[in-house]
Amino acid sequence: MKRVLVCAVVLFAMLWVVSESAAQQKTPVRGGILREIWSSGPRVFSYLPEMGPGDEQAILPASEKLMEYNEDHQLVPFLAQSVDVAKDGKSITFKLKKGIKFTDGSDLNAEAVAWNYQLNIDAKRLQYRDKITKIEIVDPYTLTFHITDFNNQLLHSYGWVPIFSKAAWDKAGGGNTEKSKEWARANIVCTGPFKLAEYKRDNELKWVRNENYWQKGKPYLDGVIVRIIPEAVTASAMMQAKEADMWVQPPVKDQADLEKRGFIRQSGYGLPRMIYLNNKDPNSKFTNLKVREAVEYALDKPAMAKALGFGYYTPLTMVAPPGEWGYDPDYKGRPYDPAKAKQLLAEAGYPNGLKVKLTAMTGGTWPDEVAAIKRYLDDVGMTVDPDMADPGRFFGTLWLQGWQDMILFLTGMDPNYLVTFHRQFGPEPMANYASFKRPPELLDLAEKSLHLKTEAEQKAITKQLVRLMADEALVIPLFRVPNAYIIQPYVHTTFFKEQMVARRTYDEWMEKH
Repeated sequence: MKRVLVCAVVLFAMLWVVSESAAQQKTPVRGGILREIWSSGPRVFSYLPEMGPGDEQAILPASEKLMEYNEDHQLVPFLAQSVDVAKDGKSITFKLKKGIKFTDGSDLNAEAVAWNYQLNIDAKRLQYRDKITKIEIVDPYTLTFHITDFNNQLLHSYGWVPIFSKAAWDKAGGGNTEKSKEWARANIVCTGPFKLAEYKRDNELKWVRNENYWQKGKPYLDGVIVRIIPEAVTASAMMQAKEADMWVQPPVKDQADLEKRGFIRQSGYGLPRMIYLNNKDPNSKFTNLKVREAVEYALDKPAMAKALGFGYYTPLTMVAPPGEWGYDPDYKGRPYDPAKAKQLLAEAGYPNGLKVKLTAMTGGTWPDEVAAIKRYLDDVGMTVDPDMADPGRFFGTLWLQGWQDMILFLTGMDPNYLVTFHRQFGPEPMANYASFKRPPELLDLAEKSLHLKTEAEQKAITKQLVRLMADEALVIPLFRVPNAYIIQPYVHTTFFKEQMVARRTYDEWMEKH
């Protein structure tokens, strides 16, 4: 009996030590400056009509939204206390949490929120803006969006807009809108866990702790310093010398190298690379399905992914990557078959081949990807003329003027692929690809998908949408490039886990080191 009792006491003590150790590892430590490396910095801080995804990502330590994505990728109230859709589908009411202040001391209230949305509506930036007939301020902390009709994508659009201080905007401009815009391009005042202390363009960005942050006891970090270092050799050396704690989106070869050296690599949402074809211009070669198919048959995607991705890239057969809504593991796509590609070109009226222009962006891995695509397409007689554009000209071509033949870009990835589809390819996309035409059958199916209520129904129709995109070769999916970062072992973050343009900076912390 004594032996049993002694064993029980020893076992209890061991379990207590283990549990205490685990608890200590999981308990966030207060303090410290997180030192990050990015290859580029923001262009615009808080004038949302001019901001791109990179800008929105850069301001995540400061910016917050009415709704946010949780660990299960579900959209839930955040700055909002509650979100209610009327039974008749004619209105959405947001009740704000009380007591939240912007870092300039002004209140987060219905007037400030309504102003943010109106700014985006006027700039034609808000998706589904035409469904809003009126934004009503019901009381200081309640506002109602009156809408023509409700669909399952509206909350993803209306709930997920960064909220900036109206008081700071008004004070900066003194009644002059152009002065306010100029101020907002270089400054930011939000409700988030950190506030902007200093920005030296293309050099360094400093965030300091918001001592009046509304989530009590947070953030854990005292600040975040972002160094802008485009040279991978320098960035890698800084990580190895422990002069930096986190390197965001390093080149894949450096990810592989540092992971072998014992650094932690974390990844989340991956951005699929796509070749977008000009199927809108009636005179374009790519209005012909056989020419579009020939492009895909000509490309050895697994070989490209392996050569370019150091084991991290995933070759794609359809626009939805494996594991996402819409992906069909039984669909084999158009595997590498150069003979088939040549046959299709001949049947399309190009027995002697043809010349095509491929537009892509300078910098990063884009030139390497263009070189790989050119090699394969040249082999089947589709001679590629690369057009490498700086970011300004590239995005103007992509969103506004349109491209001649083909353009290489990516698609975003959202909490589910139905959201991604509607933001990229739906009837009312967030930003429209200028030379991409949606066929009537795709638009009809997309419209039907908006009114499905259950997740099972939404998943089923997403699969149909993705398959239709694949059957018609409307875009050519290449491979998925994961969003990733390298961190020191003592850093705790879930960046990229909840959403591509989301980050729980208020929960990030570092162990003592």
